[in-house]
Amino acid sequence: MKGSKREIVVPGENLGVVEEYIPGEGIREEDGNLYSVYLGSLFEKEVKLSVRPLKRTILPLRPGEIALGEIRGADRQIYHIHLTALIKPRRAILSPPVSATMSKRPPNVGARPSDIVLVKVSSVKNGTVAVTMGGPPELGVLLSFCPVCGTPLKKGVGYTLVCRSCGKVYLDRKISSMYGWNPFKEGLISYVKREK
Repeated sequence: MKGSKREIVVPGENLGVVEEYIPGEGIREEDGNLYSVYLGSLFEKEVKLSVRPLKRTILPLRPGEIALGEIRGADRQIYHIHLTALIKPRRAILSPPVSATMSKRPPNVGARPSDIVLVKVSSVKNGTVAVTMGGPPELGVLLSFCPVCGTPLKKGVGYTLVCRSCGKVYLDRKISSMYGWNPFKEGLISYVKREK
């Protein structure tokens, strides 16, 4: 319904294209596609889209905690990640997202900007959070999008991801054993709401 809550969306989720919608608060545009910046409620008014973040912050982060994040950029040595939720042992929304860094050295290879990842907090020093995909097999890329057409990639054989839309195959990714899992559709959101 126009002007009302439609659904909960996650960071990096493709919400449409600039030909159909005008991006509002909580929306970023990249190559003509519109993506959610936050974990939050999607609103549509006329042709304008906006995302309002869910309000729930739990700090400080602790080494060893498992978190969900989106890779927002990279340079030669590190990935820049926005952590949006704690998954284990605490379950909580991080709103606004917490900035973290992850080395590009093994085992943190085979990720790219826009990937949704499950990571472990390796250190918190002087306000700087560092994370890693090394450790249990569930750590790694949870969701990835085709850089050619933007379609969510499907898990293939081994460490391959396949685009069912354009046929591209991507190799040597650090893929989570839980690839495709969406924690927000399996109780995390309702858990947070009960805590309010």
